[in-house]
Amino acid sequence: MDQDRSSVKSNDSGGGFEFVQSSREDQPELKIANNGDLEELKLSLSEVLKEERTMEEQGKRVGASKFYIASPQEGKESDIVFETPTFDGHDDGAVFNQISYLGAANINAPKSEAEIHRNMAILNREQGQDQCIRVSVKIPSCSSENTMICYRSAGSVVLIDAATMQIITSYEVQRILFYAHGIADSDEAACFAFTWSHGNSQESAIFQCHVFRCDIPEAVRQVSACFAKAFMRSPPKPQPSLMCDESQGDLKPSSLQSPVSTMSELFIFELTMDIKEEDSKGGYYVVPKDRSQFKLRANTEKQLCFSVHQVSSVHQRILHIERCFGVLVCPGRNVRHADMRLLEMLSMGNDPGSNKYIITGQWDSSDPALESLNLVEEPSSANKSYVTVAIDLVIRGIQEPVRLQLETKVKVYPKNERFWNLSKRQLVQQFYLNLKELAASDTNEPQFEVISVDTSGEIDRTNKSLGITLSGLMSLQLVDPILSPKEEKEDDFRDDELSGIKDYNDEPMLSGTGNVSKDCSAALLEQWSEALTKWTQTGTRPKQLTHLVYQGIPDALRAEIWQRLAGHSEDVMDKYRVLITKESSCESVIQRDINRTFPAHDFFKKAGGLGQDSLFRLSKAYAVYDEEVGYCQGLSFLAAALLLHMPEEQAFCVLVQIMYHYKLRDLFKDGFENLNMRLYQLGRLLEDQVQDLWQHFQEKGVEEHMYGSQWFLTLFTAKFPLHLVFHILDVFLLLGTDTLFLVALALLTSSKKDLLQLDFEGVLKYFRVNLPKKYRTPKASAQLMKKACSLNVKKLHKYEKEYLTLKNAQDKADLYGNEFERLKNELQFSEEDRERLRTEVTQVKEMIQREVQRANDERQRNEVIISDYKKICSQLSQRLEEQVQAGKILESQERVCPKCKGISENSWVDPLSADADPRLAQALQRVRELELELAQTKLEHVEAECRNQDLIHQLNAVSSELQASKSSWLNKTLSSFKEAAKKEGASLPARRESKDGMVRDAA
Repeated sequence: MDQDRSSVKSNDSGGGFEFVQSSREDQPELKIANNGDLEELKLSLSEVLKEERTMEEQGKRVGASKFYIASPQEGKESDIVFETPTFDGHDDGAVFNQISYLGAANINAPKSEAEIHRNMAILNREQGQDQCIRVSVKIPSCSSENTMICYRSAGSVVLIDAATMQIITSYEVQRILFYAHGIADSDEAACFAFTWSHGNSQESAIFQCHVFRCDIPEAVRQVSACFAKAFMRSPPKPQPSLMCDESQGDLKPSSLQSPVSTMSELFIFELTMDIKEEDSKGGYYVVPKDRSQFKLRANTEKQLCFSVHQVSSVHQRILHIERCFGVLVCPGRNVRHADMRLLEMLSMGNDPGSNKYIITGQWDSSDPALESLNLVEEPSSANKSYVTVAIDLVIRGIQEPVRLQLETKVKVYPKNERFWNLSKRQLVQQFYLNLKELAASDTNEPQFEVISVDTSGEIDRTNKSLGITLSGLMSLQLVDPILSPKEEKEDDFRDDELSGIKDYNDEPMLSGTGNVSKDCSAALLEQWSEALTKWTQTGTRPKQLTHLVYQGIPDALRAEIWQRLAGHSEDVMDKYRVLITKESSCESVIQRDINRTFPAHDFFKKAGGLGQDSLFRLSKAYAVYDEEVGYCQGLSFLAAALLLHMPEEQAFCVLVQIMYHYKLRDLFKDGFENLNMRLYQLGRLLEDQVQDLWQHFQEKGVEEHMYGSQWFLTLFTAKFPLHLVFHILDVFLLLGTDTLFLVALALLTSSKKDLLQLDFEGVLKYFRVNLPKKYRTPKASAQLMKKACSLNVKKLHKYEKEYLTLKNAQDKADLYGNEFERLKNELQFSEEDRERLRTEVTQVKEMIQREVQRANDERQRNEVIISDYKKICSQLSQRLEEQVQAGKILESQERVCPKCKGISENSWVDPLSADADPRLAQALQRVRELELELAQTKLEHVEAECRNQDLIHQLNAVSSELQASKSSWLNKTLSSFKEAAKKEGASLPARRESKDGMVRDAA
């Protein structure tokens, strides 16, 4: 520890102290501070170096060992003793004499070094030698063999009365918040102080600063060193015989036993952090990180991405993260809480595919508080920049948020800086939550109180060949208990006899998983060299090529062999350079799919990286090239496998050959008709060669398309390890489509024993999760391909004819069925139309009956009027005749009698005048009324004629419509309507003529 530091935080997350573990268990190693500066070591041990070897023991002793002896000074005791007595069996500590307790003062900022120094100066100035309390101070030790005791905060700083040697009080180390010693060359150089929290909750807590003064100023160094050891956080060992080497992220056996406290429980959480920066396309990519620091660009928007999950607990209990209370960041290290900046929360929640809790926060580069992280560092500068990041988690069962805080080195580069070494290393740290379970509450869930939160420091996991890690081992123990040797043999080798690897989770394996070995024996290379030479000379495939491909093409030769087997064209390669410049309507779909293609492979992990950009261009180029098929989901996996071996242009040529020459594109055409035929062939193969498994699938309702569609459409590239994927492509480019059935049949045959024991859901889960994991080792994959190449699929042509025959029969049946449905629909429509017409005829009939009845009523009324009119007309005619006759008689008489002639000439009176006969005037008036009534009657008669004509026209229209239905009863009804209408029409003219005659007679 650097002794020039003026303060030490007791709750520091391990950043201020360094633990060194030797790779050799038998010999410890010494690490000297300040990069091995011997002068600094001599200064720290100056008192010891000056000690005389023959000096007799002087002064007061406690215990058997004396650590420090100062030169006698006048007025003071002869020595100050630092020793390690044992208390309570485990609680070792160092005792310092000649200490004066100056007192305590309330403090508002318990972690403020300036305020502690201010209180230290006040008490040191006011408290004289006669006013202070003489004490001895016992500080708990945290040596290498007692790190577990110190971690569990079992020790306390004890004040002992110097006169009576009685304990005055004690302060638990876990509640000491801050320690500081006086500034060198000042009045407080011999003083030290620490802050302590009084109270059981944050609301009731009172913080006090306790100040001490050493009689010998040089002793402050030793006191500070002991406090530093007491505050050290050593990673706890939740399981016996486990020690974590931080430099390797590995576990090594140890004889230390982890004492399990009955009052507290240890939970281990693993935190992974990535920093992302905005790119020119508006997306975010992971910034590069080497072994020591993140590489950041100045004035660039950033995102902090965290992944948190629990890896262990002593009693196998799981703590559930409910939400993230906040993401904080601050430049520097050992920062105050008030300096932390709260970031905007973009997202948080559980990862559906794992038990991890994912948190993303937005880092605003324009924030003035973070401006120091925008200052570009000089390349030659040796200064180290740090950034402190923290997340506050709300965990179920813990009342207050739990803060996980880490520090990391960063280096700031210009905004336009380009990094050629794109190493992707995540920052991984494990945090140790020491929790105390509280008394049972009303709820059934346990409640905890946080005792301490510590970290292991950064864990390096870039070396994939390392064995078991602490988090990996703990995750295994959480899921599955330790099995006896017999159980392991029965379970592990039964479930995975080929790979020898037992999987402890139900998550499917990511595509792109697996490392492909580039090793190849000299004998095999010689065989391939001979085969390639013959192939080049003759232009035809040599005989031994088939045997060599069955064994698997060496990875170093795959690019050349694949292109030779597929046959590539320079014209297609030239077209690719043009196709990538064109636009495609499938770009959004392609962009979405490439993020899910081979996510486990480093080449395709980074969004906007070289791998994803190449895959996007290749997929878009084929979508433009093959307009009929375009882009189909699953095509990106095949393209990605090709890109791992050759440049884009060559990969495009091979992809075109696979799609056209090997007819893989036929699987995507015509509504996947060809795919249905291939699945039928697979089912028939299964029925003939694995009868019991086929029967099991039939009973459970498992159909071929449920597992075979993805296999065939992606050439097995979507789920299986890369070494198996590449081997399948080797054989596919040699044999063609038959390879699909060979591999599928080999997979089903090898897994028959497991599949026969599963139900419908279990079978589907097995295909999705367990089957790909069986072939994670090259040995298992090689055995599978050896078995596949030995199978017989010669009946595929026969099955194809069967399918076509069944397809034709099915097409005919579908045709007849469609015709039957058409006729059935027409008949149903005719029946519905007949019912509709019947309803309409009924309605028309009722309407005609109403009209006929109304016409009859009108006719009867008219007949009564006409009858009355005839009577009046006859009476008027008779009277008129009488009047005419009387007039003639009078006229004859006038002619005979001269007297009457003169009288008649003088006595003529107008019948309409007032002097006329009143009866004659009445008769004339009655005649006028009758004439008017007669005119009205004729008008009504004409209207009735018109209505009858309309009814006749409607009847004729209905009759013509019903004539098509060929209904005999309807014809009879219509005929009766026609006859009635004709009779009615014949009677109306006669009535009209009679009425006209009567009118003429009346006139």
